[in-house]
Amino acid sequence: MWKNHPFHLVDQSPWPLLASLSTFSFLMGFIKFFHLQNSNLLLFSTLTNFLIMYQWWRDIIRESTFQGHHTLKV
Repeated sequence: MWKNHPFHLVDQSPWPLLASLSTFSFLMGFIKFFHLQNSNLLLFSTLTNFLIMYQWWRDIIRESTFQGHHTLKV
């Protein structure tokens, strides 16, 4: 596919879907914490959110530095 723009079109990634599911789980854990005083789901989903953020940013850094997909305009 020939491109005539300086931007990188990203490949499909699981991180947006996993981040949205983890955020939904975080909100459910937040509600559960206020109603039942049980913080297990809240803590688990917070940890999961941080792990997903770490892996998503790791992929962005890998694309930009090692694969060279990010140009100066990006």
